Amino acid sequence: MLSYAFKRIIRSWKLYASLILGMMLAATFFGGINVGADTIGKQALDAQLANTPVDISLSPVSGGISVPRTSFDNVVQRVQGVSGVVSAEPVGSVTEQFYPYNGSIPYIKAIQDNSVLFQHLALVSGRKTLHANESVINAGSQYAQNYKPGETVKYSLGQSGRKYNVTLTVVGEVQLDTTAVNTLGVSPYYYTPSGSSSLPASTFITSWDQTFAPIVDWFYSQTGFKDYSIMATVNVYLDRAKLLSAFNVESSITQVQQIDAQVSNIAALNGFNSNSNLFYPLQQFSSSIFALRLEFTIFSIPVFFVAWFVGRTVSQASFNLRRREIGLLMTKGFSQTQLFRHFLVEALLVGLIGGGLGLAAAVLLNPYFVQILSGSYQSGAFLSQDTAVATIIFTLALTVLAIYSPARAAATMDPAKALREYVYLEDTRPSKKRGAIIAFSLGLYKIILLLLGVNFQNIGRYLFGVNFLLAIVLIIMAVLDYGLNIIGPFLFLYGATQLSTGLAIRFHKAFASISKRLVGDIASLASKSVFRNPRRVTALVFLVALIAGYSIWVIGDLASQQDYSIRQAEIQVGSDLRVSQQFGNLNISYATLVASQLRGWSNITGATPEFDTIVSLSSRLSLQVKAIDPTTWRQGAYYEADWFTGNIDTVFQNLKDNSQAIVLDRGVASYYNILQGGTVSVNQTVSLTVISFFGPDYSQQSSGQPFGFSYFQPEGWSFIPSSFVTQNPKLFSGTSLVLVKAGLGVSFADLASSIRRAYPSLVVSTTQDYTPGTGPVVSNGVQASVQSAGAVISNGTQNVLRLGTVFAGLAASIGVGAVAYTGFKEREKETTMLAVRGLSYKQMLGLLVTEVLPLVIFALILATAVGLITVRGDSLAQNSLTPNYSSLLAPRRVVFPLWASENILAIIGLLFLGVFLPAITAARKDLSKMSRTVRFA
Repeated sequence: MLSYAFKRIIRSWKLYASLILGMMLAATFFGGINVGADTIGKQALDAQLANTPVDISLSPVSGGISVPRTSFDNVVQRVQGVSGVVSAEPVGSVTEQFYPYNGSIPYIKAIQDNSVLFQHLALVSGRKTLHANESVINAGSQYAQNYKPGETVKYSLGQSGRKYNVTLTVVGEVQLDTTAVNTLGVSPYYYTPSGSSSLPASTFITSWDQTFAPIVDWFYSQTGFKDYSIMATVNVYLDRAKLLSAFNVESSITQVQQIDAQVSNIAALNGFNSNSNLFYPLQQFSSSIFALRLEFTIFSIPVFFVAWFVGRTVSQASFNLRRREIGLLMTKGFSQTQLFRHFLVEALLVGLIGGGLGLAAAVLLNPYFVQILSGSYQSGAFLSQDTAVATIIFTLALTVLAIYSPARAAATMDPAKALREYVYLEDTRPSKKRGAIIAFSLGLYKIILLLLGVNFQNIGRYLFGVNFLLAIVLIIMAVLDYGLNIIGPFLFLYGATQLSTGLAIRFHKAFASISKRLVGDIASLASKSVFRNPRRVTALVFLVALIAGYSIWVIGDLASQQDYSIRQAEIQVGSDLRVSQQFGNLNISYATLVASQLRGWSNITGATPEFDTIVSLSSRLSLQVKAIDPTTWRQGAYYEADWFTGNIDTVFQNLKDNSQAIVLDRGVASYYNILQGGTVSVNQTVSLTVISFFGPDYSQQSSGQPFGFSYFQPEGWSFIPSSFVTQNPKLFSGTSLVLVKAGLGVSFADLASSIRRAYPSLVVSTTQDYTPGTGPVVSNGVQASVQSAGAVISNGTQNVLRLGTVFAGLAASIGVGAVAYTGFKEREKETTMLAVRGLSYKQMLGLLVTEVLPLVIFALILATAVGLITVRGDSLAQNSLTPNYSSLLAPRRVVFPLWASENILAIIGLLFLGVFLPAITAARKDLSKMSRTVRFA
């Protein structure tokens, strides 16, 4: 049976090719999103634990040095014997940096001679091999400038007359990486009695065995005396490679808990407390990875539906075309059960072939697709064994599910009728209306809410607690709304396509009347032929509408979110880049000088100084004011034209001409009824004339509280010319900075590095430091962006959704092509007879295209409307959930940049390709085959 099934697939490869290709695409996407989830999960877990280098920390119960050195040795030796622990080592610390002030004694950190931390210390000069009373010092620190290899530093540890003196010889200078900094707890700042400097805290790293162990012995021997600035802990490292899995976080947590319990027991017996550093990060990650997979699954449903639909349609046509073969098998003694099993074996073979090809494609193409679509994986795709097995099982199940119903119908066919040559089976049964009406009603309800921008979560925030019954109704409505967020538009499309058959017929006839000019009266025949099977017509329209609407929705949401994130980052930074002082305030004159110099750089299109301050208009009202240079601000700063009322050129010209002019925050102006042309008093000393207003009017959007209490709090910005600040320096105190606009195509990171090299005392921030999931991080006085687990998941989700639209478009193209091809194949005798009667190739092509093309266009019109409504509704909903000032200033909006438009047009092009290719193939008639077909007709 297996051999015959395989031969049958080979003989009918044209029909099975579309089925295998459809299942391959489904497997590719299923495997792809799981490879994506695995890859993103692994990266996110690494990012989640990047700042947690020590897995379990053990410290003496009473703090300080409250246990003898032998206890440290015992706990290290016994903990290393616990299964799952790869190493344990003691670490000592002296934190008397503040005493005495005149000496500013640096930290001391002690590690074992064979410590894993030596791998994280990059040698700059000297050596890092440590003997008794020797140390290395961290590069770039305050003391690294003064203490070079060969020089000594004296310490006097302890207090109240009990002192332990030690002299350390510096033998090398090392650079600490992030792991070493986090493990040793090295502060990125150096503190002095008068403040802090931009250099990292000085840290001497010594040997635990030869230098710090005698200190532990001496302090423990001092009865009745404790100095908590001298401490020691035991760092425990687990076998993360074996214990932690991003694909089974719950099991990882269980194993970590079990090891932690064993380590805690050993620690307690030796006078130590145990603190697991992995448990909380893993718990946080568990919920994140679950949400990630759930989101992937939800957005995969349309692709899987297309694969199922293609499989079912092709199977129906295949079995219908094999009627004579099935009848002959029945006459030879095949029972219905045997026939059904044979068809299932064919399905399993198709599933295995499609699943194997899809899995290979998922691994090979996943990273390339993501890179093409503006995404990136940090370290390539990662495939787990579970994902490979699940992909094959999924494809087999999907194939069997698609073939099951047509196979059962074919196996139960009447042998007498089965022996007849193929005839086209017309399915004129009307679709069931009840389910369609329910789906349409629920979908229409959600579409109306999206059109109106109604968000029950936002409404509940203001009304919850006002009325109990109203609160219950809102909770019910919110739950229903939440459930319809994903499936609502799809339900609407399903109901609309099921109920609009008559409208589709009229559209098809209207299109046919137009196409008469191209193909003649034969277009009327196409309109009549296509509705001989209304169920298939409805399914085809729904298929195209589903995928097109899904693509517009997903791509539109991604483009909207990307646009929103970029604009929000620009608002937080003030421009593409911001230059400021790390500690203290940048002098406004120096800021002006730096801006002037940067404007001369070829890769910078604008640079402007800005002075941010807070001024008082009254005893109860304070304003956030930006003092700007009206001549250069618009070239260097980020702004949107509708933020300023009136003609923007006139506004800035007035600011330039009148040093006592102010562009007032519109929320403040509205709340206090301050009109244009009015005056405000700054610090109750100088009056300024209001020439324009800035930003949104948020005066009525007060900070809502339960039970109706609200208050007004100024949140926006006002603008004054910088000349007013320089004329009245005693009235203002604030922060000066420089806003920089990069040239087109210039890398922000490279430009920031260039500015840092040119101005070492200044710090440069870029918009990339403020994208979701990242934040400005300062290390050794240099600001950089560090991608967190949240950022990895967020970016990875967007990449996979982009990938999903591509696969959905490909699957839909194959689906449309399969439906068209099988329809043409089923009616091959009819089309052949038309060709014999003199229908030209052009007329035949026009006939076949006109049958399917109007349905695709009708579906695209419906999908475009639903997709755009959904994107707009999502944007309005997100705006209502984040009512802070920056989101009011630059709310989410519906945008389709070039990359988004190209993707949508490519998907629509694939759908049209699925119409034309089968028509081109079916319209070509070979004379020899035509005569054979006519003889058997």
